[in-house]
Amino acid sequence: MARHGTKLKVAAALTAGYMIGQEESALRKLALPNPNRACCDAPALTAAQAALPAKLQALVGKDHVIDGNSNSATQYTVGSRIGKGKALAVVRPGTLKEAKACLEACVAAGVAVAPQGANTGLTGGSVPRDTLTDRPWVVINMRRLDKIVPVGREGKQVLCFAGAGIYTLAKRLGRCGRDSHSSLGSIFLDPSVAAGVAFGSGGTQTRKGPVYTERALYCRVTAEGGVE
Repeated sequence: MARHGTKLKVAAALTAGYMIGQEESALRKLALPNPNRACCDAPALTAAQAALPAKLQALVGKDHVIDGNSNSATQYTVGSRIGKGKALAVVRPGTLKEAKACLEACVAAGVAVAPQGANTGLTGGSVPRDTLTDRPWVVINMRRLDKIVPVGREGKQVLCFAGAGIYTLAKRLGRCGRDSHSSLGSIFLDPSVAAGVAFGSGGTQTRKGPVYTERALYCRVTAEGGVE
């Protein structure tokens, strides 16, 4: 009787184990929901949004506007570690005037804007996020705005445009016998100077002395929907 009872217990344990295995197998096959909208889920473009890529081309030149659906856009729409989304277009202004004009065109068309430097950040903050808005995105990449202008002969201060990189800055400051403010692990990617000041100026970098942004020229969207 005891032996028969043992057999029943073993059989029950095997059956329970099999059922648990089947349940776990079914769970493994479940697919997580895709945060990116499918083509049919995205709202239809307005006339102004559909015309925006051509308008941006007229502002900065055809060679500096990338179709968001092309493979060339991937480096601008996918973050270095996390974050990705779809963009209607990627525009690369070459002057401050062009950058302001591009922002004005985007605001007028009612699209979401992702300002972008070198896209080397680890938080995905400079790439489109489809889950954050139903509006189409436009990436304004500032990399062509790469001027670095030393202020004074000693190189104690420099004027850096939005697309200037910290690796390039280090080489320029070397001519003045000075070091760059930060030496990040990703310095070979030439992250933007603004990002370096914001995120790479503390800790061990303080041995070189404080670094900060004294003055900044920027655009903003007003409550009335204009750009200033």
